[in-house]
Amino acid sequence: MPTPSKLIAHFSRLLLLVAVLIPHVSYAAHESNNLPCIQFLKTMATGKDQPYLDLYAQSIITPKKAELRLRKLVNKLDPKSSPVRQAIYLLIQYNIEQAEGDDETKAMGYIAELRDLGEQTNSQWMIAEALLYEAADLVDKRDYDLAVSMLSEVVNSAQALEYHSLLARALKWQGNVYVDRSEYKRALQHYQDAYDIFSDCGDKLQLARVLSNISSVYIRMEEWPKADRYINKALALYRKEGFSNPFAEAILHINASVIDKYLERPEKRVFHIQQAMKLAAKTSSYRVKLTALMNLSAVQFDHNEPEQAIESAKACLKLAESYNEPRGLANCNESLAESYLLIGEIDKALSHAFYALNMYEQRGDRKGYIYVSNIIADIYESAGDYKQALKYYKQYAVDGKEYLFDVRRKELFDLQERFEARVKEQEIVLLKTENSLKTARLAEQEASENMLRIGSGFILLVLYLLFRRYSNISRSNVALEQTNAELATQSMQDPLTGLYNRRYLESWLDSAASGAFESGALIVVLDIDHFKMINDRLGHDSGDQVLTLLAKRLKGATRTDDLIIRWGGEEFVLVVKANEHEANTVLERLRRVIADETFLTSSGDIAVTASLGAVFAPTLDSLQKGWKPMLVDADKALYNVKSSGRNGYQLATGSN
Repeated sequence: MPTPSKLIAHFSRLLLLVAVLIPHVSYAAHESNNLPCIQFLKTMATGKDQPYLDLYAQSIITPKKAELRLRKLVNKLDPKSSPVRQAIYLLIQYNIEQAEGDDETKAMGYIAELRDLGEQTNSQWMIAEALLYEAADLVDKRDYDLAVSMLSEVVNSAQALEYHSLLARALKWQGNVYVDRSEYKRALQHYQDAYDIFSDCGDKLQLARVLSNISSVYIRMEEWPKADRYINKALALYRKEGFSNPFAEAILHINASVIDKYLERPEKRVFHIQQAMKLAAKTSSYRVKLTALMNLSAVQFDHNEPEQAIESAKACLKLAESYNEPRGLANCNESLAESYLLIGEIDKALSHAFYALNMYEQRGDRKGYIYVSNIIADIYESAGDYKQALKYYKQYAVDGKEYLFDVRRKELFDLQERFEARVKEQEIVLLKTENSLKTARLAEQEASENMLRIGSGFILLVLYLLFRRYSNISRSNVALEQTNAELATQSMQDPLTGLYNRRYLESWLDSAASGAFESGALIVVLDIDHFKMINDRLGHDSGDQVLTLLAKRLKGATRTDDLIIRWGGEEFVLVVKANEHEANTVLERLRRVIADETFLTSSGDIAVTASLGAVFAPTLDSLQKGWKPMLVDADKALYNVKSSGRNGYQLATGSN
């Protein structure tokens, strides 16, 4: 049996080991939290290259400071003394020029040198890095086919090299392409994969950029609260870490200004676009400058400053023409059309509007085409040509409704919620990891103490401590299981109304008892009429109260077997047990339970009505197999009610 002195010596060594490890762990954590993902480059470089590695990290986070340091470093350490050092030097120069310069040709010149260097030295990572930036430049120029091919090649190389940062950046750029092509489901999946990689290696600037990218997806989908949530996360992370990268920051402010418009925050919107313009002037990205000018023109238009809006749109158009950029040409002409309409120059407004419309049609940009159709309707209405105005307004209304349904529901039914659950999922993973670590340490300690074969009294003491520790872990596991159950419930439930959310529908259909719907069911889409006016006139608190009270009324008007879902905003979806002959009676009952009695809120009594569209499913099987096209049909019926004056219902003929 070891003597007491040997035991003391053994535990002293353990304490010394812990004392040595703690500063090491803290330093590593500090380092990973403040640097971009440069682990791969560290494996390529030597110790003498460390100053260039440090400067590469700084060129991403604070390029202006890196530019000042680079001149001094070049005088001390020749960047051409080794291929790796020269490659890192070229990447530093590119980062500085892209973020702070005004010469895109010069920036891409560094990338051309990097590719040449990679080919001369047969270095695959250098070639892949150059290929990524060349592909990104093509995405900026909307040359998507070649860009997609190059990005696929970068992804393959990054996976083969286990170059994780490069892989994440390539996935992010692939996501950007999918956004421009309106393939939002694939875009979100790529952004999520990139986010996970950047999160693992602690690259906070790239995390902010990905959050901004996700925000842009929801901007395209006109899901403004979600877009606002992600852009605020991006800006908060950017400010917290003290980054200073004009290229990245300009994009954040541009997205924020767009969201502020639709959430009716004019002062914030002006602030964000002013910041974006200042930052865009410092970058070499014409795309950022173009987007900033388009948004500046829109802000001036909305503030009834048509002359300034026209000047900004003309500057935008001039820049787009110099690069022959199709989307820019369409967007800038669209801005000019709106501004000329504001000052009553109808011919010029129509000319620019039809130019934009044709450009959007050629590019297959449905959203742009729909929006400009509305502008043309407004122009014709202003000119008194009501026949043409009605034609283009119908085109806008019908196409727009179908487009939003496709984007929000049909394509992204379950994926919209997935990324939002990441924070909760990460919390669960951390808890599980912590428990696993505790268990592993417990086993290691138990084995170590068995080997010591210490006296029985000491063994009892250790066993007691281990039992206490095991009990704590068991309690933590129980708490974790409870947390998992709570999070699972939360992910299926709307927190405001207590109703289920859209994620619940598919699982409910899978488990629904066929006997409950032997006579069929109605699938109903219900939308509160003029809900935006309630929020604008009485405030969002009153709007929330209306939603909560409506949920209670719907529960009171339906059976236990029926399903009520808050689909989003002021829209609800119901699955109600009924036969075909009862359909109209059920819909009228639902309409009246809302319209017949005012809603008592903190702002007083509010008269509320709703429009309903529905389709009949004769069997549970037909509902389970065809609920998506049925929703489309019900939504179109709802739109018809809205167009006919609201406060009514329509029963459509199902697709199945």
